[in-house]
Amino acid sequence: MILEVSQKLFLKKGYDETSLEMIISEAGGSRRSIYNEFGNKKGLLLAVMQQQVNIQINIIASINYELTPAQALKDMAIRFVQGLLSDTLISLYRLAIQVVPKMPEVGELIYESGPLSGITPLSDYLAYLNNKGDLAIDDCSYAAFMLIAMIKDRLHFKAALIPNVKITDQEITEHINTSVDLFIKAYKP
Repeated sequence: MILEVSQKLFLKKGYDETSLEMIISEAGGSRRSIYNEFGNKKGLLLAVMQQQVNIQINIIASINYELTPAQALKDMAIRFVQGLLSDTLISLYRLAIQVVPKMPEVGELIYESGPLSGITPLSDYLAYLNNKGDLAIDDCSYAAFMLIAMIKDRLHFKAALIPNVKITDQEITEHINTSVDLFIKAYKP
C-alpha cells in the first residue's frame, strides 16, 4: 500500500513536492515504519523504481521456449513494450530523468537492475537458440541488448518525448514484427 501511494504521489506531484506526511496521510502507517522499511523518502522512490523494473524483467524472463523463435520473441517483445509504454512507466521514466542529477543512485538502480541484469533471461534464451542451431549468434549478451534496443527505442522515445501521444497496440505489433524479423534474419544460420 505504501509503495502504491508513494508512486501515485511522486507521479502526481513530483519527487520534491511529495512529503512523507502526504504519503502517511494517504497510506496510513507512521514515519517510523517508513524509516524502518525504506530508510527515507529517497528509499521509497528507489523501492518504487525497483518494483517497476522487476515487473519488466519478469516479462523478459517469461519467454515461451515452446514457441518458434520468432513467435517467442514477438510475444515477449509485445508485452515488454506495452509495459514500457504504459502511462505509469513513461511517467516514472520522466521522473527518473528529473531526479537523476540530484540522486544518481536512481539512474544506477534502473540501469544495473534493468539493462545490465534484466537482459540475462533474453541472453540465456538466445544462447539456447544458438546451441539448438536455430540462430547463429557469436555474442548472445550483445545480441540481447541489440534486440531490446530495436524493439523499444523508437517507440519509447516517441512516448517519452511527445506528451499525450498514444501509441496503439497495432503500432506496437507492427514495429515488433518488423524488428524481430530483422533480428532473426541477421542471425539466421
